[in-house]
Amino acid sequence: MKTHKYLAGLAAAALLCLASAAFADDKSDWAVSKDVKLALLGKLGADALRIDVETKGGNVNLIGTVNKRETKELASTIVKSVKGVGTIDNDLELAATVNNPSAVGAAVTEGEAEVKDATMEATVRWALLDKLGTEGVKVGTETASGVITLEFEKDWSAAKREAAVVAVKGLDGVKKVVSIDKKG
Repeated sequence: MKTHKYLAGLAAAALLCLASAAFADDKSDWAVSKDVKLALLGKLGADALRIDVETKGGNVNLIGTVNKRETKELASTIVKSVKGVGTIDNDLELAATVNNPSAVGAAVTEGEAEVKDATMEATVRWALLDKLGTEGVKVGTETASGVITLEFEKDWSAAKREAAVVAVKGLDGVKKVVSIDKKG
């Protein structure tokens, strides 16, 4: 009889531990989703309001329709910098392609934008090398429609970060510079 009560108590304790672990996972996923949403709003502004964030086991899925191509492209980079994020699935769609998915003009425009971004990316890399020397290679860069994301190691000084931002802001075609820390 004592053995049955002991086993029943042990089983109840095990179930309670499993339930609290599941709750903790849900809570940490909720916290990651919240942190991701705040990071997106802080870096992308109002267009991030159209992004839904779903997190399961630290894996983040971005869903929604955004107006700007740079929002879609920069979202993953920003999410990478958030603590607790594992993998990222960027399922964001552009409003223009959702509204008219068969438009050849939209595809051509997208191709032209990609070429402009690649050219701008090269210009940004050269500016960083010119201003920071070999340290400029350590700065991660991403470009989307004139919005430049600079990704820094956490131990970089404020002065070095500012020098990089100033070097990039002065380039023709740069609309905005977003600065984030590398995850890790």
